[in-house]
Amino acid sequence: MRNGSRAPGREGRTEARIEPRDGFVQVNGLRLHYLESGEPTRPPVLLLHGGSAHAHWWDLFAACLVDRYRVLALDLRGHGNSDWAEAGGYGLDRYTADVRSFAEALELRQLTVAGHSFGGLVAIAAASALDERLAALIVIDTRAKVTERAARFMDALRRLPHPVYGSFDEAIRRFRLLPAANGASAEVLAHLARHAVRQEADGTWTLKFDRRAIVNTRPCDLSAALSAVTCPALFVRGSESQLVSAAALAELAAASPDAETAEIAGAHHHVMIDQPQALAGIVRDFLRRAGLES
Repeated sequence: MRNGSRAPGREGRTEARIEPRDGFVQVNGLRLHYLESGEPTRPPVLLLHGGSAHAHWWDLFAACLVDRYRVLALDLRGHGNSDWAEAGGYGLDRYTADVRSFAEALELRQLTVAGHSFGGLVAIAAASALDERLAALIVIDTRAKVTERAARFMDALRRLPHPVYGSFDEAIRRFRLLPAANGASAEVLAHLARHAVRQEADGTWTLKFDRRAIVNTRPCDLSAALSAVTCPALFVRGSESQLVSAAALAELAAASPDAETAEIAGAHHHVMIDQPQALAGIVRDFLRRAGLES
């Protein structure tokens, strides 16, 4: 197991911008939206966001990879600009099937899958389903276990009423991350907020994601799935994360002894918006050692 760390440095605050291309694909009865950047002939990297988030959370991080990779950021079902599912249409198995079908539809091979938070759980669960398509797995600030306490918390979030805002400006102003701690600039947070809301027919604004998509309402343990992963794997945490401790990162490593681990200095839970360049540096080094570089 290789351990690594990356301090933010001055370059970690650079807020590069890219213009990803919008794409849609029909899989499992739903129209899923994704963002694509980089040349199609380069090794593909699929990015999976966390719960209640969207594909644009990866924009700054993706900008650091496009010179050598084809970067695809997927809006999970019920999130961003992807379709909502019918009642009962959410669950880890559904998300896993979507990832597999997405990879098949775009004919992705030698694929690196990187997931953050809930997206990390999806990435772990999808590893076996992707089979020979999967070349590397990256799990960012994710725990392989959902405890009873965490499951109760997620269930409470799912039951909250969906917010309604009187104007676009109010929606942007009241936008908050969960957990709230972050090191992102006001510009970056506004960028996330703009892509997180939509206008209703009556002129009000609300969040795009389907609250029913918060599905971690039962305890689960994906340690066995991690143990079955045979491709190169990297587990990352933010040094300031309140959700994934150093001990929790060690638990991931214990489940997959050949994996690498890394800690990003100055990053909270939302690592890709707090320190996108530092995270990208760790990921690029890992993928180069794995032989996955154009």
